[in-house]
Amino acid sequence: MCMKQRVVEAINHQQTEYTPWHFDLTTSFKDRLKREIDVDDVELFLGNHLLRAKYKQNEKLGGKNERDFFGVTWLNVDDGGDVGVVTGFPLMEKSLDEYVFPEIRVEFAKKLCEELESDISGKFRMFSLTMCYYERAWSLRGIENILMDMCLDEKGTKALFAKILEHNLELLDNVLDYDYEGVYFGDDWGQQQGLIMGPDLWRKYIGPGVAKMYEKVKSKGKFVIQHSCGDNRAIIPDLVDMGMDVYNTIQPEIYDLKQLKNEYGRHLTLYGGISTQHFLPEATVDECKEMAKYMLDVVGHDGGFIFGPAHAITPDIPCENVLAMVDVVKNYKWF
Repeated sequence: MCMKQRVVEAINHQQTEYTPWHFDLTTSFKDRLKREIDVDDVELFLGNHLLRAKYKQNEKLGGKNERDFFGVTWLNVDDGGDVGVVTGFPLMEKSLDEYVFPEIRVEFAKKLCEELESDISGKFRMFSLTMCYYERAWSLRGIENILMDMCLDEKGTKALFAKILEHNLELLDNVLDYDYEGVYFGDDWGQQQGLIMGPDLWRKYIGPGVAKMYEKVKSKGKFVIQHSCGDNRAIIPDLVDMGMDVYNTIQPEIYDLKQLKNEYGRHLTLYGGISTQHFLPEATVDECKEMAKYMLDVVGHDGGFIFGPAHAITPDIPCENVLAMVDVVKNYKWF
């Protein structure tokens, strides 16, 4: 069975011989792992099942500064991650009427899709749109401002989200007819306890647009994969009703994973679940092996699970801990 088929069957809640897995790695960790195990192709060595083509092509501004498609400026900081910090918010001072939304980079988007189509690795392929909605709004406006806007400026807030949604739907129109399996949306709504904006404001401003994006993806027969860090318990039923197929990151600091599986295992495929926040940086190799077996037993039964860390592996995590989990998942057979 190829990796793509294994993931599709897992999403369809079928028990596969092996549970599919995927280990996201930060660039700094990947470079260190290459040196420690002396391999060139880390993805091949890990046996990762997912392939993401990211609609991201930042312009280098000099030093550690970059600018994205929307004119948001970023500083790449030395924290071991790959995301960076927003330093320039285009709508911090100017009004929405003064801001010109970017045109879709059609040729770049199509190139990504063609690369997905031509992939011969057998992986489950996804077009990836990150910072896609709420995160795009705060990257333009500033997080404090957009949260205040939600409370004080309903008309202006809805207008901003409408423009972002229009942009995203146009992008999807350009990419959904290509041959790949799913669309990966990245948009962090949760914090360590509850939603950043609360469920009422999420349902007022964010949920309706998310539903339209999901609907467009599902209309083309593709799977919806949603990444959102934090505690999203209040809106998981909304997302299920909208058609979300795969939910990432299921942080164990937040969720009782056994309970989450029991409650939503018939409706969702859970992806992630091994803590990069506390467990992996501090655990022993034996503890990592036991945790991997526990996750496979508890969350992996009856399909509906993609094994992996809750977030990309950072350089504070020992390589041997990751290798221990890889060894377990590669050799854990259900039948």
